[in-house]
Amino acid sequence: MQSKHVIWSSILFLSLLGSNPSESGESKGLTEEATSGLARGESRPPLIQLVQKNGEKAAVDELFKKILGQGFLITLATADELKARAEMQEADQVVLDVPVTIKASEAIEAAMDKTAHDLGGLSLDAILELDYGMVRLQAHAVRVSSDPQTLEYLQRRVGSLVFILELVLDNGESYECATSDVWRFPITPVSQLFAYGGRPTIQGLGISPEFGTKDYGFIATRKKPIAFTYKAMIQETDLKRLKKVQGKVIERKGSEIEGQCKKSGKTASGK
Repeated sequence: MQSKHVIWSSILFLSLLGSNPSESGESKGLTEEATSGLARGESRPPLIQLVQKNGEKAAVDELFKKILGQGFLITLATADELKARAEMQEADQVVLDVPVTIKASEAIEAAMDKTAHDLGGLSLDAILELDYGMVRLQAHAVRVSSDPQTLEYLQRRVGSLVFILELVLDNGESYECATSDVWRFPITPVSQLFAYGGRPTIQGLGISPEFGTKDYGFIATRKKPIAFTYKAMIQETDLKRLKKVQGKVIERKGSEIEGQCKKSGKTASGK
């Protein structure tokens, strides 16, 4: 009786040795459920998550670099035009009404779409609604990734953009006038986008309240140029020395004051 038990144990042991997981359809080291979970981005080991996040951050940093360097086409009035319509404000100060037009470049929309494609995100055309739907503007929206941290990181960087109006004098000094008003930028973070019930609709601009659901984390580019007038106040004696007017978009440094102009460390009012 004991010998039969030994024989059957040997047969069972040999049959287990001879089984081949690959032939039986099982995965070596990971079950089918686990591998499918990894394909969906679930339960990734910390090292894989770190590599993925580092790769996404690098891609997003490169996109933001392009937004700063190539994203905005700025049109301004000339120095002579501003001098011709300057208005006296006080005894020694004048107000300049500076017309500004900012347009998003076609190249940056393509770059945003490519980043979203590379990171498994989403891009779509949308409508930006103003005045409770009375005004509807064409826009293009991109959710570059499905990772909430990546979405928040890009939104906050785009939300830190500041437009700088520079009034350059003939001696090299200049006034720098700043605005970070999100409605004055053709590339902005979207607080929420509704994608149901027809064409996707942008209900507000700014940082999203959360990033874990599909309605949040978008960046939008407006199809048409944005035009506004910046009121800058400078010294009357500097008006005659005004040589050049130029504009740029920078990432906020922390020293910019909304609606004010600075000259050589001194601040002159403007908005």
